Amino acid sequence: MLVLLDHPVPTSVEPLLRGAHILHRPTLGARPGALRGRALARDRPDVLLTRSAPEAAETAAWGAAAGERPLVVVLLDRVAGPGGAREGAARVRRPRTRRLPGAGPAASRLRVTVCPSAGAAEPPADLYARALATAERHFLAERVRPVLAGHLGAVRPEAASVVLVGAGVVNLLTGLRLLRAGHRVTFYDSGPDPRSDAPWTCFGCSRGGGDARMFTLTEADGYFGSPGGGPPPFTQPVKDKGWGLADLARLGPAETAWTEDNARVPGWLARSLTEDVLGYNLTSDRLWRELRHDAPELFHGVGLREGILRVYSDQAVLEAHVARQRVLTDRHFEILSADRVSARHPALAAAHRAGAFVGGIEVNGFTVQVHRFLGVVADAAERAGAVFHWGRPVDALVPGEGGAPDGISCRDGETVRADHYVLSPGAYGEALLRGTASAGLIHGMVGVWLTLPDAGRGLKNSLKITRSGHTAADANVTVTEGPDGRSFLTVGSGYGWTGADPDNIDPTQLEALYAAVDDTASSFFPDAFDEARRSGLLKRSRRYCVRPWTASSLPVFETTRTAGGGLLLVTGGHNTGGFAQAPVTAEAVAAALRGESHPMHFDYHPNRLRMFYGQKDARLPE
Repeated sequence: MLVLLDHPVPTSVEPLLRGAHILHRPTLGARPGALRGRALARDRPDVLLTRSAPEAAETAAWGAAAGERPLVVVLLDRVAGPGGAREGAARVRRPRTRRLPGAGPAASRLRVTVCPSAGAAEPPADLYARALATAERHFLAERVRPVLAGHLGAVRPEAASVVLVGAGVVNLLTGLRLLRAGHRVTFYDSGPDPRSDAPWTCFGCSRGGGDARMFTLTEADGYFGSPGGGPPPFTQPVKDKGWGLADLARLGPAETAWTEDNARVPGWLARSLTEDVLGYNLTSDRLWRELRHDAPELFHGVGLREGILRVYSDQAVLEAHVARQRVLTDRHFEILSADRVSARHPALAAAHRAGAFVGGIEVNGFTVQVHRFLGVVADAAERAGAVFHWGRPVDALVPGEGGAPDGISCRDGETVRADHYVLSPGAYGEALLRGTASAGLIHGMVGVWLTLPDAGRGLKNSLKITRSGHTAADANVTVTEGPDGRSFLTVGSGYGWTGADPDNIDPTQLEALYAAVDDTASSFFPDAFDEARRSGLLKRSRRYCVRPWTASSLPVFETTRTAGGGLLLVTGGHNTGGFAQAPVTAEAVAAALRGESHPMHFDYHPNRLRMFYGQKDARLPE
């Protein structure tokens, strides 16, 4: 994406304009007409970021040079001048699109969006960050919309056969949603039935890790920086407080490109991408509540526990998260001092005495025991007519006419065909996704788990722990129940990047990750940790799962036409938020199979980052 910005900006805005994606020509806006028109024709930007709408002659020159590409104008409304003074007050309102009268022959390709100021208190840098984010979103939409319309326009919105590859929590809820829409659903999964007692190492992420999942409004957060201000330390070993869990000798060009993609995302775009993801958490919040109302049987016997306590080791981080919660929701949450946390949750009294946290907040959210939940959803899907093929790995897409997918190939040699396909292979889809736009985007990130006894039931809510600067910086502690009714604390934490191969795990770094989580568990629950170590529970309960991550921190939603006129959809790469966003992902899949567009089809488009950088491999599939 190339943006032409045609006017002077305050000094505070200048750092946003660094990089090859922005041309700053500060004198053009003062002389609209022929001069700016020549610049538009010469530079052929994708977006004009301006205070004054282009005249018809300028649009004509720009349109002639741009060929058939859409022309996007982001019009700043009452912005700050170079000295920072506001040129006028403006009420807070969303960006709005409008047509320009007399815009010339290129009018049909011109899209003008007004990006208003949020008022006199808004810093100019924030306004321009929003304007650039608006430009990127409209640039994306204008390029994706016609191709997506072509794909969805061919869909016959009727009951159809759908094959879902992968039976983790995202695809299970998707399949249940499709069954309720009248589709015929078949699952293929490489692992055993999650209702079986097979060893945990045989399963994927949803069933292979700890028996716990959490929903809050900040799941699947963006991962673009380390506490030191640089990019996340993907290749720095875990033992050195990095995220590198892989055998570095087995990493190659694919991993180098992936980490470089993450490191070069500009700050304003990182914030915009994170806002998109968190917006879907808000939608999922509503959908989870609707699901619990409409299908309460799915939540019986799965350890559902309401409310999340978040505790912090650093006061500044606590205050930042309080501010963030206020932006995300108008629902009530309570801010607690360390004393009040300890008084309300006696299980944390020892950690309080040791100064492990400075305070916390109680927020809306819930936890479930995901292993039980998977079994309940699978039962419901079977009752509704779903067919499951467990232990049936799918290795590849079968190409049809013109290279479009025309089936899936199982490892045993069988080719399976259906009207539609939904692929959600987690971190294990490198071979399956070959040839799709999603190929190479999803890498593995290990999280580790352990279990502690909770005999005193002193923790009333499941817990999120933020330990600034620690190797296990973010930990979830879920109050769970064993088969005999005893209470436990299931602790999950850690970031351990494997690269493209989820099995590329250095045992030494894995032990370092376990040690970091042990430290969190022992710091916050010293008595329970000692008891778990003495009884052998600590060692027996150790396990890990490999989560699907993307360099952009954006999940993936790919929409492709099959050779038979149906759809092949790829969903995944949810970072730490697959469970959280499962209901809204299911809605986006259901919309596609009705032939309708959904915002997720645009926001999670697999080529979004590639298109922004103008990479040649960002061509949209026909």
